Amino acid sequence: MAVRRILLPLIGLALLAAGCGEKIESNRRAERPGGEPEIPRPVVERDLKEITRSGHLRMITYYNSRNYFIHRGGQAGFDYELLDRFARTRNLTIDVVIAQPGDDLVSMLNSGRGDVVCVGHTPSEDIETWVNLTRPVNFAQKVVVLNADDPRPDTLAGLAGLSVTVPLGCPTLPTLLDLREETQIPFFIDQGLPSMEIEELLAKVSRWELDAVVVNDTAARSLMTWLPNLRLGPTIGTREPAVWLVRDNTPELQAALDKYLEASVRLAPNGRIRRNQTYGIIHDRYFSNPKTIKGFLNAAHRPDKSGRISRYDEEIRRQSEKAGFDWRLIAALIYQESRFNPHARSKADARGLMQLLPNFAGAQADSLYYPEANLRAGLRLMTNIHRGYAYLDSLDRWRFSLAEYHAGHGHVSDARRMLMDGGGDPNKWDGGLAKALPKLMEQRYYSRTRHGYYGGAKTVLYVKEILNRYRMYRRLVPLDPAAVADSLAFELPGGVEEDLSALPDLIQAPPPPE
Repeated sequence: MAVRRILLPLIGLALLAAGCGEKIESNRRAERPGGEPEIPRPVVERDLKEITRSGHLRMITYYNSRNYFIHRGGQAGFDYELLDRFARTRNLTIDVVIAQPGDDLVSMLNSGRGDVVCVGHTPSEDIETWVNLTRPVNFAQKVVVLNADDPRPDTLAGLAGLSVTVPLGCPTLPTLLDLREETQIPFFIDQGLPSMEIEELLAKVSRWELDAVVVNDTAARSLMTWLPNLRLGPTIGTREPAVWLVRDNTPELQAALDKYLEASVRLAPNGRIRRNQTYGIIHDRYFSNPKTIKGFLNAAHRPDKSGRISRYDEEIRRQSEKAGFDWRLIAALIYQESRFNPHARSKADARGLMQLLPNFAGAQADSLYYPEANLRAGLRLMTNIHRGYAYLDSLDRWRFSLAEYHAGHGHVSDARRMLMDGGGDPNKWDGGLAKALPKLMEQRYYSRTRHGYYGGAKTVLYVKEILNRYRMYRRLVPLDPAAVADSLAFELPGGVEEDLSALPDLIQAPPPPE
């Protein structure tokens, strides 16, 4: 190890003397980014009014331990939680659109694939040419991260001879190139591969497989709780705000986000960062609290690392396949109901994983806290409900089935009768049942129904959240754990959203009654 530390600067200087200004053995030479995005201007009209009407706010982000990821079956991430808080104040659900490092995020936004880009951009003239920036969501400074045993000084001069890796798509690359030109410090710059997230890059530094990586200091300190054999080297540039991106034709959305963010975090005149309580809790969870950070990085709780959603995957899969359902959809339902807690009990006395009421559980009424019995009873109930909507298309069939599982047959029937009385279509979700259920909260409507008042807006949100979660489960976890590739799992090329109209090929109909 000592020999490596001595030779690195010497080798680097020798290469520079030979005229090698870049890391020539790499296939990804560090080049100054530039050029116009493929879609430089918005091609859709979708401001806050249209977003509210649709009920969905589309978030373009990266899948990693800071922006967005699945943990213990639920959706997590600093940017996700922060945006989700905003969305909930407006009765919106978040549709997550996953981008890959190096993707054209501006074009994804301007094409309408998403409404907000949440990847921690720092303001720049290039990006502001094509999109608008929100108020800051965080503040960070770029820092060089080294192996803890590297003896070089924590100064810019200490970079001499090093190969400094920049994550693909990182906006610091031009700054680093300018720094090298201005200081004439002989160091190399390389870009990470598209498949490499910051966690993997820093892990390589900890194993001496990379010399150094440039990342945000907040992310570095967070990940150092998991990789303690790292240290912070010199900083690059000044502390800057991280912002979200919106289209330049969405002034209402930008104004609403700015108002929300201004109340959440701001830079005071004295240079101190001021946070409200909610923001502070979210920020500390991902960047300051060692216990939660280590939990988020635990592979056993991450389906992208372990291929598992919960400890009950095998039983959920076995019983769901017997019923003819995609087990990942049932897992998404179970998370919504109980967070995979077999001992969960609601105020209404619903019990266990699938939150069954004893009077709906039949022979399993006295054993609902046992996962196997609970799943058997819950899937029997879902099978009966699902059969009742066999005449609907696959997506609406599941929307109606989930709605009835949550609200009960009586309230769903009330909403459908109300639609028929008003000339609406009782067999459609969008513009139909999704619009009628919330009206059961208004006296002028529920006073004329058979089962009275019901908080139908919660059911609409319930259905949306389960299907959104199911989309991500399908992306991360194979239908068959023994399969190398799941031919039924959808892909998101270029961040394109999945079209759930493909559900007929993905979820089988339950078998007919015996």
